[in-house]
Amino acid sequence: MKTFSESHKTVFVVDHCPYMAESCRQHVEFDMLTKNRTHGIIPLAPISKSLWTCAVEASMEYCRIMYDIFPFKKLVNFIVSDSCSRILNSWSQEDQNLQELMAALAMIGPPNPRADPECCSILHGLVAAVETLCKITDYQHEARTALMENADRVANRGRIICLTNAKSDSHVQMLEECVNETIHDHNKLAAGSDHLMQIQKCELVLIHTYPVGDESLVSDRPRKELSPALSSEVHSVRAGRHLATKLNQLVQLHFDLASTTITNIPMKEEQHANTSANYDVELLHHKEAHVEFAKSGDGHVGNSREPSLKETVTLKWCTPRTNSVELHYCTGAFRISPVDVNSRPSSCLTNFLLNGRSVLLEQPRKSGSKVISHMLSSHGGEIFLHVLSSSRSILEDPPSISEGCGGRVTDYRITDFGEFMRENRLMPFPEPRYRMDGTTEVPLERAKEQLERHTRYWPMIISQTTIFNMQAVVPLASVIVKESLTEEDVLNCQKTIYNLVDMERKNDPLPISTAGTRGKGPKRDEQYRIMWNELETLVRAHINGSEKQQRVLDCLLACRSKPPEEEERKKRGRKRDDKEDKSEKNSKDHEHDKKWQESEKVKSAIDREKEDLAEAEVIKDSPDSPEPPNKKPRSAVEDVPAVEKSKGPMSLLTLWTTRIHAANSKKHQEFFGRLNSVNNKAELYQHLKEDNGSDVLENGKPSRQ
Repeated sequence: MKTFSESHKTVFVVDHCPYMAESCRQHVEFDMLTKNRTHGIIPLAPISKSLWTCAVEASMEYCRIMYDIFPFKKLVNFIVSDSCSRILNSWSQEDQNLQELMAALAMIGPPNPRADPECCSILHGLVAAVETLCKITDYQHEARTALMENADRVANRGRIICLTNAKSDSHVQMLEECVNETIHDHNKLAAGSDHLMQIQKCELVLIHTYPVGDESLVSDRPRKELSPALSSEVHSVRAGRHLATKLNQLVQLHFDLASTTITNIPMKEEQHANTSANYDVELLHHKEAHVEFAKSGDGHVGNSREPSLKETVTLKWCTPRTNSVELHYCTGAFRISPVDVNSRPSSCLTNFLLNGRSVLLEQPRKSGSKVISHMLSSHGGEIFLHVLSSSRSILEDPPSISEGCGGRVTDYRITDFGEFMRENRLMPFPEPRYRMDGTTEVPLERAKEQLERHTRYWPMIISQTTIFNMQAVVPLASVIVKESLTEEDVLNCQKTIYNLVDMERKNDPLPISTAGTRGKGPKRDEQYRIMWNELETLVRAHINGSEKQQRVLDCLLACRSKPPEEEERKKRGRKRDDKEDKSEKNSKDHEHDKKWQESEKVKSAIDREKEDLAEAEVIKDSPDSPEPPNKKPRSAVEDVPAVEKSKGPMSLLTLWTTRIHAANSKKHQEFFGRLNSVNNKAELYQHLKEDNGSDVLENGKPSRQ
């Protein structure tokens, strides 16, 4: 179907009944020459416009903005309703200008307040508006001719804007019912005619205007569907500038317009030719001129001068100005229309641009370099707002993946993403899959669930992750995303956590990115803290009430809470590493990696490790253990039991006792038996045995020698 929106046809129906001659009660000072007036002359009284004048001015401003931005294919038909309906123009393009409308309205004149109100009704104009919508425009006729046999596919939509002074809500409801019935009747007539078109959709906008200071007898109502072919909305607006503001809002809404305010426009003052002041001018244009702002989030959006108007985008006048001879890469050009066309700043800006000058506009920024995003220039006597390209040109080579949505970010996990795509490839499946409980499972839904699990925690940038840059975490990261875990999977995850604990104990370095940071980056303790936090985030993201996944999380939390001996041992290891040379440290790290890879193969569960360690300590502390070779005499400092040494760092009591023993040992000669003792035990009566091994006894007692 050929698209013709509701904005293609707009019918204005203005009430010309006697009550529209009433004053709007918004006074305007007529006599402005108060300074040079001679004494004795009475100043002129202020004047006020009638409801008819306010309605005509507001509707003409609506048409002016529409004609400025859409000179073609957007048509207006003006109807005046009193005792009958009078159509002021037609759908022909030659009649679509303000001069024709203003001349026709001058012929009509203001409403007669002494006319009989019983003979006047707005219904005459609404019926004529429906009849006018059924008439074919030149553009619709061209579309029907091009389609030939499929002429019925051309749509006929329109909008009726009625400005009147309604009596009550029931009166408004009566007007809506009249329009709905008229559309139904005329659609029947148009179905059998070659010169009329049926109305597929009509928007009725009823504007009830009343004098300033009075209470409104009609309540506002948003758009409501009265029938498949008619929708209606009601606006209750005070006359004067309030009515003009409402029509300004409606024209922006009906034609998808947006507002841009040009700030800091330098203009010389008439009184002081050598001085200048900065002014602001608000322009209306199609909203596509702000598409770049919507994409990038740039641009300053603030309220307009009137609080009830829609928001406006602020652009700053850029100096120096340029000539139209210079070429700029533009992505769009849109006609503009000043909001306050009669103001001096708007008139000066319009004349300046019509003289062949162009003005660049920049986005106001608090920091950074300025960004020139738009340009004002005239072509053929019409002013256009040009959208300049502030990003990569489409004429250049296509950007790489590293220059995509992230801007300057270049460290994307491209390789990991390729592996991720290979693991989640789709394939055709002939029939639904049956679960164990007999229910069917759609393969596509199963694929979506798998994709959701794999992307619950998946950092896109290398510098934003630590665990996905570590080969030691791969067994856990590839298993934890499964829908259900087995006992072997749980064991592999626990082994991975134990390996990470061993790496922290050895103070092995982690692949922490230091890009964009000053100095050497975070310390080793901070690196492992970041790693453990990220690993916990990954595991918690995949807990779905499963008992096995909870066991993995419990193991992780248990290994994170290390005893103080581990912390003391790690501090001692870090002090030793600080004293070593960098080359020696790198070689040792390489040796640790090799030993670590060998130890990974022989790791088992933590329970089995505890049992093996307990058995090893028992064997080590046995009194039958052979004496180590080249054994040196023990001093008092070494009197600490072996069991305490195997526990790691000494306690404060042990340190104090050792210090006391060391001080006392210097004051006397060490006992000969303690020096020759084995396992801190001295043998008594060493000479009781003879050379042949038999004991010398006398009467059951040892013999003297």
